[in-house]
Amino acid sequence: MLVSIKWLEELLKTKLNLNDLKKIALNLGMEVEQDSYLGPQGAVVGRVREVLPHPKRSDLCVLRIKTKDELQIVSADTRLKVNDLVLVVPAGETFKGRLIEKRDFGGIESNGILISEEELGLVEKSTGVIVLDKGREGKKFGDLFDDLVIEVKIPTNRPDLLSVIGMAREFAIGLGKEFFAHTVTKQINHTNKEVVKLIERDGCPRYTARIFEDLKITESPFSIKWRLFCMGMKGINNVVDITNLNMLLYGQPLHPFDMDLLNGPIIIRRAKRGEDFITLDGTHFKLEENDLVIADKDGPIALAGIIGSKRAEISKSTRRVLLESAYFNPRYIAHTRRRLGIQTEASLRFERGADLSMVDEVSRITGEHFKNLAQAKEGEFISEGIKAKERSITFSLKDLNTILSLNLTDEAVKNWLKKSNIQITGKNILRAKLPHHRSDLQIEADIYEELARIYGYEKIPETPPNRWAHNKPFDKNGKIIKFLRDCLVGRGFNEVYNLSFVHSRRLLEFGFQDFVRIKNPLNERFDALRPTLFFGLLDTLEFNLSKGNHSIKLFEIGNVLLKREPFEEKRLGVIMGGELNPDFWDSGGKRIDFYDAKGTVEGIFQGLRLMDFDFEISPRPGFSQALRIFYSNEELGFLGTIDKDIVKPEFFYFELFLSKVLNLIHEPFYIPPGKFPANIRDLSFLFDEGAGLSGIKKLIRKTGGPILEKVTLFDYYKGENLPPGKKNLGFRLYFKASDRTLTDQEVDVFVEKIVKEVTGKFNAQLRKKEKM
Repeated sequence: MLVSIKWLEELLKTKLNLNDLKKIALNLGMEVEQDSYLGPQGAVVGRVREVLPHPKRSDLCVLRIKTKDELQIVSADTRLKVNDLVLVVPAGETFKGRLIEKRDFGGIESNGILISEEELGLVEKSTGVIVLDKGREGKKFGDLFDDLVIEVKIPTNRPDLLSVIGMAREFAIGLGKEFFAHTVTKQINHTNKEVVKLIERDGCPRYTARIFEDLKITESPFSIKWRLFCMGMKGINNVVDITNLNMLLYGQPLHPFDMDLLNGPIIIRRAKRGEDFITLDGTHFKLEENDLVIADKDGPIALAGIIGSKRAEISKSTRRVLLESAYFNPRYIAHTRRRLGIQTEASLRFERGADLSMVDEVSRITGEHFKNLAQAKEGEFISEGIKAKERSITFSLKDLNTILSLNLTDEAVKNWLKKSNIQITGKNILRAKLPHHRSDLQIEADIYEELARIYGYEKIPETPPNRWAHNKPFDKNGKIIKFLRDCLVGRGFNEVYNLSFVHSRRLLEFGFQDFVRIKNPLNERFDALRPTLFFGLLDTLEFNLSKGNHSIKLFEIGNVLLKREPFEEKRLGVIMGGELNPDFWDSGGKRIDFYDAKGTVEGIFQGLRLMDFDFEISPRPGFSQALRIFYSNEELGFLGTIDKDIVKPEFFYFELFLSKVLNLIHEPFYIPPGKFPANIRDLSFLFDEGAGLSGIKKLIRKTGGPILEKVTLFDYYKGENLPPGKKNLGFRLYFKASDRTLTDQEVDVFVEKIVKEVTGKFNAQLRKKEKM
């Protein structure tokens, strides 16, 4: 919402400070996102004292202009008259980034320039300079006209803030000033079916039409055009500009129609399917039955609450005007606006919810302006539909104090809420009479929030409230399990949920002897409780294979039941196999292999910051290849290739004992990145083929001490040019200190220790040693 500071100052009758407004806006739930000075800096008001022809050039005139001083200025606008007020930039001042200097025009010196509307951006092309409708000699532009404009971000549930009066009311709260808009004048409903027919009452609960005759359509005074420009709108003519200005001021959109261009009465109805509509800017739309239109006998003349048509627009020849002021159902406006992709200043306000109580009043005020600025004669006022009703909310003083952790008296509550024009009556059980413009206040909690906002959030003591909240302990394990879910879903897995029951015969076939049997099973197929997640995932796999889904990545997080302590244990089971990237055109048919499954396990542990886990070969029934996963000799799970007697395609399964894993995870802490470069060494060894990689890396890390930051395997080879039963492993070692750059001599000491330990314990042979 754009707001002119000058306009706010006029309403609040006080000078405003931009920094103060920014703080107030934040405290009240708004934000000043941008501020801009739009006025011409260096410009002052001057009065033409004398107009003389140029002695040598007929296209110029010589003006004597009174600002604070007398200035002689040569101008091309020969229409200027004595006593005209103009905008002057004297020589020596800067205008639009350039210094204004004295100039000679045919022997006549000009001591400044006069400003045109084109130079201020009001029009694309102007034929003369600006003649002001108000001002005083020597006054700066910013003292009389809008200059500083702020853009305020407002809550979506506060349509009242889409008006300058709404903004003034809000800033008055923060400034501690009383602000009361004028009293609404009661107007009696007069219906006239020959002028207005309200058919669609759900879409238009209230519609008013005010008739004017003998209007004179002219250009608006500069002050109105400039104010509209500062608020992001363009001046059209005096009638249209008045309606736009009052919409910005009061938040109530208005629309004038040329009555001489209408055929029959105004009809508020739903559109007919396929009905044509051409907007003011010439855009063509096909309407649907749910669109709300303002029409006459010949068809739509406006999309209700959004935009008018060219057929009934105000022009210089207009003499009779029908002024529309209405309340349209936000649901209808939102539907049509979104479907057609149109957003206007009017649709924005109607879609958020205009103030029903202001429909008649803004029409009346606009009529007064028509009389003053367009010499209009007011005729009939026609209105149909409902009027705004009084709303109130009852709430408890005790509940308010409990929830906000305050200790306010009923009198204090009355005084605080009075700032928002909310009238409070009663004692202990209070009744809040709500202002019509606050449609966001619906329930007790809204009153509590409003009081907290006005009272000041920063003043509320930091005391845990006794209601509507409780101190919930931090669920560390729940957070980790959520991380595991997110991690696996991010890797392309789908989560499944299976029954906790299994057939005892299947367990016996897979070597399970000690499991929990059910004494009186409802089904013989489910006569035991699962000691592993494997069988449920296996059944899900077989079901998917039978349906033609051959690329599968599934996981389950659930409890297994054991016959001995801990009796119940949470585990993660993962089954995967098939094509690695089935939906990728250049996948090359690559299939998921054992190392993909092993890499998934490693990725999970790295994500949990468990780095010293290890694998070792451990045969397991039902698996052709199996590894035990352990950490400091404690088993954390297993990984294996499912036997082809069970599933013909190659599939892999791993299961992690989460109850044990969760106990190993500690709170993370921050280690800043090192300031000094690493000293990198590559070591290649010849090992027996049975030497385990994890054991080797563990030994290297232990021997490397605190300065060994990282160890990675960069090379693995076995086959030609190597002795039978041997393999080559290459390790890259990163040495780094937090307080200095390590010298080669310091690193050499640890490298020699590592070589000695690895060759001794693994019967290995150092092949090469390189510095990088």
